[in-house]
Amino acid sequence: MAKKNDRLSKWWKTEKDKISRIPGLSKKIGYIWGYYKLWIIGIVFSIWFVTFAFRQYTTTLRDYWCFMVFANTYADAGDHSQLWEDYVEYAGFDLTEKSVRFDADSYFDYLKGVTGNSYFEAFVAYADSGTLDAIVMGRDSLTALGKTGRLLDLNSEACSSIRSKYGDRFLYAIPLNEEYGGKEVPVCIDISDSRLVSEYGIYSEPCAIGIGALSGNVESVELFLDFLFEDPGTK
Repeated sequence: MAKKNDRLSKWWKTEKDKISRIPGLSKKIGYIWGYYKLWIIGIVFSIWFVTFAFRQYTTTLRDYWCFMVFANTYADAGDHSQLWEDYVEYAGFDLTEKSVRFDADSYFDYLKGVTGNSYFEAFVAYADSGTLDAIVMGRDSLTALGKTGRLLDLNSEACSSIRSKYGDRFLYAIPLNEEYGGKEVPVCIDISDSRLVSEYGIYSEPCAIGIGALSGNVESVELFLDFLFEDPGTK
């Protein structure tokens, strides 16, 4: 090991001396890139991969009080936005225990086609893994998205409380899944006249919210609905 370190030390000194004798910074950089570009690329990739893997690891392990996607909006609706802050305070979530995620960087419209759309693919991954608790987007687009079966049937027992409060706001679609026999089911909830529009200005078009078909946090979505329709004067 000592001999190996000695050889490495001598090689490094030789290279330093060689580079120091090259005139001009651009020629020095050209020499380093020409001889060591594979090493440089490898090191940069390794740093990126470790960072990416760490981020994926911590994100995957993290449990959520609520994971929501706000699609097709350029308004500030992401993590730590005023909307996020107000909802977290309203719900009383302990963020040291679990987190609240608002993803406002998603852009796709099921009515216009989603082939090759990476945002739609991310939505599918969130929905199919049970990560997604709710998605908000334009009313017609979300109703169409409900045909995929990735939004919870609001007639389910898990939505009984939501149904009793907001059943008159339900929007319907016929799922492509044959088990529904071509019957309409409620797939999302109209929130066009809620604080999301009137106070926070997240959408200017009629909008709706749908619950992920595999969500384990339906009560958090109900809290969000209560928050959206709360009279600000009663806070």
